[in-house]
Amino acid sequence: MAGTTDKVAGAIKAGGARVKQAAAKVHDVTTDPVVQAKARKLAENGAKFYRAANSPEARRAYRQAADFFSKTRKK
Repeated sequence: MAGTTDKVAGAIKAGGARVKQAAAKVHDVTTDPVVQAKARKLAENGAKFYRAANSPEARRAYRQAADFFSKTRKK
């Protein structure tokens, strides 16, 4: 049993070190100004796409397409 508990304790310590390294890498990436600019641009583009997809014109086009498909399936 003593050997098993030592192995488990060693695995926990090694896992903790890996988590710390991963957290440090994530922190470095997220604090990078280039990455922040890319993320900001992606968020802005996502907001544009969301607004376009939820516009009245898009809803109307979706309804027309749904009606067309339902009519063609019935035939």
